[in-house]
Amino acid sequence: MLLCVGHKIFCEDLKVVIYLIVNQIEESFMHSYLDMSMMIVISTAVVLLLFILVSFILTSHRCSVLEKENAKLKATTEEALKALKELTDKHEEQIQAFERKAKVSESSIQYLTGKLQDITDKQNDINTRFDNLNVKLEQQKKEFENNSVENQPIILAKRLLAQGMSINEVIARTSLPSYEVEMLAKVHNFQSPPPSVVASGLNTAPVQSADIPRSIEDEVNAQRAKFAQQAINTALNEQGTNPRSTHHVASMKARDAYGIGTRSALRRPR
Repeated sequence: MLLCVGHKIFCEDLKVVIYLIVNQIEESFMHSYLDMSMMIVISTAVVLLLFILVSFILTSHRCSVLEKENAKLKATTEEALKALKELTDKHEEQIQAFERKAKVSESSIQYLTGKLQDITDKQNDINTRFDNLNVKLEQQKKEFENNSVENQPIILAKRLLAQGMSINEVIARTSLPSYEVEMLAKVHNFQSPPPSVVASGLNTAPVQSADIPRSIEDEVNAQRAKFAQQAINTALNEQGTNPRSTHHVASMKARDAYGIGTRSALRRPR
């Protein structure tokens, strides 16, 4: 009984001891588990903080580098913008200078075009006047040739009389009236063959040429000589009856050629 009681007491004591041991173990285990959990949490937090710190440091370094690059880029951009502005201002000044030069050139071209047109008009006017002058010169030349001394019958008759030709020959050469040739010979004292010689020549001419066939020109010359002889006789008769009426017979042109006209004093002697 005592053994049973002792055994029971021992068992109960053992149970109490085991219970206490188990409780102690459980408490220690629980305490270690909490410590491990705290250590794990703290370690994780420390690792996270270290990672965040490293990331922050790297990010700060990268940001500082980027800020420096941004500052350099900003300075470069500002310099580029400044250079671009200066270049733009320079180009604008050049464009304005070119525009001014273009306006000046345009005005100069317009002025030169107007001057060229004026010169062209003046040249055309000068050419027209020159052509008119050439036409007038040609007309004057023709008139001068027609009215030249060499072509004037009176001057030719004077020269032929000076060479010693007879009045009939001069009449035949110049086709002048006989009284003008006679007057020309008397005014300038040209010596001509006597009328008897002329008459004999006129009278013998048909006899000498009676046997020779006469051409139209010979007949015309013969008729001219006949009329010339008649005019000479008429002029001699008029001179015998009225010696001062000779100047009424000749024309003004003949009088000037004879040297007795109003304009004879202005003519240079040949």
